[in-house]
Amino acid sequence: MLYQKYEFTITRKELNPREMRVENPAAAVEYFREFAYEASQESLFVVVLDGRNNLIGIQEVYRGTATGTSVRIAELFTPVLLAHGVGMVVVHNHPSGDHHQSDEDVRLTSDLVKAARIMDIEMLDHLVIGKDKHTSIRSIMPGMWDPFDNIEEETIFEG
Repeated sequence: MLYQKYEFTITRKELNPREMRVENPAAAVEYFREFAYEASQESLFVVVLDGRNNLIGIQEVYRGTATGTSVRIAELFTPVLLAHGVGMVVVHNHPSGDHHQSDEDVRLTSDLVKAARIMDIEMLDHLVIGKDKHTSIRSIMPGMWDPFDNIEEETIFEG
């Protein structure tokens, strides 16, 4: 390289040695309960996990408005790739307090499951957190994680 303006260094340092495992949606939600209750803007987080579902890190990837946020799929995988994670859980809040998933939440989840499969990352769930409750999109739409339900029909060209 003839010219380099910046040098980037990635350091992996264990900040908290105690093991924190995410074994179910409720365990992941616990990290966000207080935040979701007080938030006035929609925020989207990526929870990065190792191969045994131990917590590696939590990264806020987007902060939006009171009613939504625009999301670029590739940016949601950056924290997982940088931390050498194996799995991920996407978590976002609805400042309105409603914990039900929107149509956009379902589309995002479908796109994430497809992209994660290509990159060999386990997309474990997408959680929507309201004031007092949460919704696990995987729990209510488990077919989205079925590799055969999530593939578009192929067109075969004859030559």
